[in-house]
Amino acid sequence: QYQDQYLEQKILSASPKQLIAYIYDVAIASCTKHDIEKTTAAIGILINSLNFDDNEDVQEMSLNFNQYYEYILYLVREKRFDEARDNLKEIRDAWAKGMKVY
Repeated sequence: QYQDQYLEQKILSASPKQLIAYIYDVAIASCTKHDIEKTTAAIGILINSLNFDDNEDVQEMSLNFNQYYEYILYLVREKRFDEARDNLKEIRDAWAKGMKVY
C-alpha cells in the first residue's frame, strides 16, 4: 500500500519531461520481463506523446522518432527483447541527459 502511494505521488508531482522518462523506464523494465503487452503499451504512449505540430523541424523529429518506435515494436513482436531494451535504454539515457531529468 505504501509503495502504491509513493508511486502515485511520484507520478502526480512529476514534470512532463519526467513522465516521459518514467514511461521509458516502464518499457525497459517490461522488456527485461519479456512482457509484450506492457512494453507495447508503453511504446504506444511514447508514440502518442510525439508532437506533429506545424513546426517543420519538430514534425521531422517526431516522424523520425515514430519510425524508431515502430522498429522497436517490431523487435518486441519478434521477441527480440534484449535489442528492444537496449534501443529504449539508449533513447531514455539521451532524453534524461538532454532534458536534465533526474
